[in-house]
Amino acid sequence: MPTFANLPGVQVEITDQGLRISRPPSGPKITLLGLTTSTETEAAPYVPYNVSDATITTAYLKFKNADGTVSELCESLMEAYSAGGRNIELMNVLPVASGALIADDDRYGYLDYAYLTLLNLNVDIAVPVGANLDSSTLTGDRSFGYQLSNFCYQATANSNTTIGVIGVAGANASPSGTPTILEIEAWVTALELYTNCSEYDGTTDANGDGKPDNYRFVATTSQQMPANWDAGDVLDAKGNKVDIGAYISAVAAPLRSTNDAATDLYPTLGYYNSDGVAAYAGLISTLPSKSAPTNKILSGVSMQRDLSLSQADRLAGSRFVPVFAKPKGIVAASAMTGAYNISDYYRSDFTRLSTVRIVHDAVNFIRDVSDQFIGEPNSAPQRNALSTAIDNALKSMQAQGALRRYDFNIFASATDQVLGRATVELELVPAFELQQITVIVALAAE
Repeated sequence: MPTFANLPGVQVEITDQGLRISRPPSGPKITLLGLTTSTETEAAPYVPYNVSDATITTAYLKFKNADGTVSELCESLMEAYSAGGRNIELMNVLPVASGALIADDDRYGYLDYAYLTLLNLNVDIAVPVGANLDSSTLTGDRSFGYQLSNFCYQATANSNTTIGVIGVAGANASPSGTPTILEIEAWVTALELYTNCSEYDGTTDANGDGKPDNYRFVATTSQQMPANWDAGDVLDAKGNKVDIGAYISAVAAPLRSTNDAATDLYPTLGYYNSDGVAAYAGLISTLPSKSAPTNKILSGVSMQRDLSLSQADRLAGSRFVPVFAKPKGIVAASAMTGAYNISDYYRSDFTRLSTVRIVHDAVNFIRDVSDQFIGEPNSAPQRNALSTAIDNALKSMQAQGALRRYDFNIFASATDQVLGRATVELELVPAFELQQITVIVALAAE
């Protein structure tokens, strides 16, 4: 309202915050890889597009299909964002040229090229949208799960620690239907029996030799899925096969998502069926490494049909990440990884996601503090200084509660010094995840 309402003149109103900048994205970055037919520059194939709070709406519009319909990338973007993800990038893996990058199975070939493109970039959490661990469409020895595991392993070896999240096919084929009780039970049973993904069975050991039957998620020099566990030909310093299943989490979640994409797709229903992968990735990105997604609420989702505790237990026993409803909301029941887990006596050290993330954090800390010593003399004083820097970094993790104890040793032989090398031997005792609490109750007369 002008001060002098009855006098002609020029009124001046000065607005604020035009120079305000968005906060930098926080938490691990989620990279969503999927298909869209969009012709927008931002959705150019194989070019990562960073999304922030300020550009979430723009990204959603730009990554719609060319005909204006909601793409799978739009859905996953809104799911990850609703679950708390604030550091997201999108990559369209649909090539412009028809027939390009086809490796018998189109999406598999597209992802192959995408992973090659991302190998030397910073990827924290990789999510191949629409690529199911139990896909029945792949030919030969192809597995979306192994493909993702191998990418995460190779990226980590290239100094960029990466984990992956992958889903499974839904219990109901309809994009908005409700599975019956029998369909849910059949779906759980099929996953428990590793239908269409027998190579992922890292829990069965029929002959009792400590080696998982069928399990093939071990590293190979060819970077192809081996014929069996024994064919894994990459060994660690202790002579163990490198279990790359530890780099992924396989989510088994019959969920419904409620977000802007749902409003566009089904304005009456207001939801669509989802495999929960992007939402789980969004949840992970909100948590420090020491805090597991176990028992944490997944925002923006509801259950298509509730899982029983027995069904969730069976899925977790097969190393899937199940979800179920609690009074407080929809929660991740158990934050498993894909590492083999035959029994308490025969299993990988990395069956829990929190353990993997704590180790990755420690590795990244050491990489960061060691970088300043590259190019300096390989002498005792410099190695002592490096030791102090590493000790301070690990102490900070211990103070934050991520580590209970650590020990390390730095050495360089005379030959190492000539070749410009030094070795850090590190031993970590992470803050192991609390999974069960036993309550013992006794009654007394008085």
